[in-house]
Amino acid sequence: MKTHAPAMDPALSELLELGRITIPPGGNINITGRDPVFPTPFLLGKAAATVLAAQGAAISSIWRQRSGRSQTVTVDMADAAVSLKSVVHLRQRGYPVPYPDEAYPLTNFFRCRDGRHIFMHAGYPHLRDGLLKLLNCPNEAESIAKAVSTWDSVALEDAIAKARLCGGIARSEEEWLNTPQGRLLASQPVIEIERIGDSAPEAMGAARRPLEGIRVLDLTHVLAGPMSTRTLAEQGATVLRVRPPAHPTIPSFVMDTGHGKLSTLLDLTQAPDCDRLNGLLKSADIFVQSYRPGTIAGLGFSAEAAARQRPGIVYVSFSCYGESGPWGERGGWEQLAQSVTGMAFAQGSAENPTLSPVYPNDYITGYLGAYGALAALLMRAKEGGSYHVRVSLCRSAMWTQSFGRLPPHEWKSVPGPSSELLTRLESTRETPYGMLRFLGPITSYSETKPYWEFPSAPMAAHAPVWPENSPIIYDAPDPI
Repeated sequence: MKTHAPAMDPALSELLELGRITIPPGGNINITGRDPVFPTPFLLGKAAATVLAAQGAAISSIWRQRSGRSQTVTVDMADAAVSLKSVVHLRQRGYPVPYPDEAYPLTNFFRCRDGRHIFMHAGYPHLRDGLLKLLNCPNEAESIAKAVSTWDSVALEDAIAKARLCGGIARSEEEWLNTPQGRLLASQPVIEIERIGDSAPEAMGAARRPLEGIRVLDLTHVLAGPMSTRTLAEQGATVLRVRPPAHPTIPSFVMDTGHGKLSTLLDLTQAPDCDRLNGLLKSADIFVQSYRPGTIAGLGFSAEAAARQRPGIVYVSFSCYGESGPWGERGGWEQLAQSVTGMAFAQGSAENPTLSPVYPNDYITGYLGAYGALAALLMRAKEGGSYHVRVSLCRSAMWTQSFGRLPPHEWKSVPGPSSELLTRLESTRETPYGMLRFLGPITSYSETKPYWEFPSAPMAAHAPVWPENSPIIYDAPDPI
């Protein structure tokens, strides 16, 4: 079989080089289809398919080590584009699963006194209440707009950051690249993989699935982080999601990102629960966290602490703006990455910044984080070591924009994905939530068909132990 040459696709070649991935002899990586699928100027299908193809190359390399066999991987751009908003396709016993309205009063663009727009995000109650206190107004669109109009944009953005809330000015791509944070991120790769400790190589032995026996601790919330671990579960990783008992959740996102996972509660402000997590960490392979930079480290589970506790750990961190630089401690959301990096300007205009019809940065960053984890596993297998993988929503937004833009006549009238396409990608399964219809895994593997062993389950449905110590009663489905 002829090996596909990654140099034919510069973006795929870049990712493979970052991960030090080579396509196994006899393997083949194919990207098919074309953009656009949604009415957006960005080549979102191509960007998402490129990351998924790189993931496919990493999975194929792992499979080659564990079975001695190669395989063909195919990703279609239309399928990849549809996956960037899979949450809206959830159906519970035939009915749509409600998800937060992007236009509810506070989470939106507002015009400041200097004519600039700012996007504020109130996705959790404490963020909503903090923003309303800062603006000194009720949670009503007209009142919010009036309050924002009394602020200059930079002053409001800085005040939001100082109060540890979430908001960002709508900038052009050029403006963002001229900010200190934009310049810093531009100097960094889209995925950072840093060796942070020494350990013996850990070969991956024979297995039925590429990631069988790989244990993943998932300390993530909302979308990008849990999407990365859901992606790892597609190929057999054992994922245990850990949530603080007092942390708010968004039910539709929990349902959509919960496929293939076990889920438990631990309060890391309490010593007994910290001990339990340390016990889980000792036999984990991957630790994934997506809270505001410094939060998990402040609870005693920094990348360096994890590497001391479990030499050979692959630690994956998600952030909005990166973990260093003047914005390194700021929290953020997908829409803020669209706003500050220029995506909202291009989707709309300076006078009317507009969000993408999908969640490109959340999903693509999730895919990038999963790929980084796979690459680090391969490095560990070959040369040993503990690794810190870093990805951020804003760096992903910059990378996605590097694919170029379509002219208006090629995207403005695009109707979106067809019903036939959605039907082809959907799966149905009985779950603790009842019968769910959802988008299944979209990457095609000739040998290691992707599927989720466990159905999506409510938060805290399982004990804080690895499954051989807590039998799982669910039957594995037929491969999707």
